[in-house]
Amino acid sequence: MQLRFDGLYAEQGQAYTSFLRFFPTGEGMAVSVEHDLPLEETVVSVARWLLPDHPRLPRGPYSVEGNVLSFAARSREGLVEYLGVIAPHGMELCLHSHSHINGHKAYGVYRYQRLPPSWQHQRDDAAGQ
Repeated sequence: MQLRFDGLYAEQGQAYTSFLRFFPTGEGMAVSVEHDLPLEETVVSVARWLLPDHPRLPRGPYSVEGNVLSFAARSREGLVEYLGVIAPHGMELCLHSHSHINGHKAYGVYRYQRLPPSWQHQRDDAAGQ
């Protein structure tokens, strides 16, 4: 099974949406944001700053063995570990998480959200400036 790198994985809660983003370099990032916009708009907004060069966001290495994903996101506050499976089509991650910050344990299904082609072109144009 393979992770997708051209978008984000999202799990929507009551007040917050949690995002995971993975990069071919073997690094992943995690963040939760309040969702007051439709999911599609929130995905594009978060994708603009959920990038490896952002210095303070939770990040860390991930590994994939078969369909099993292991990911540890470290921030200044502490560590959150994720462990679970990648669905056969790569469009969902079924993950258990454990926060070593507050002891919270959870299970969630993170659904893949592809970034629109226009977003990629905007990013390429900005990078070329």
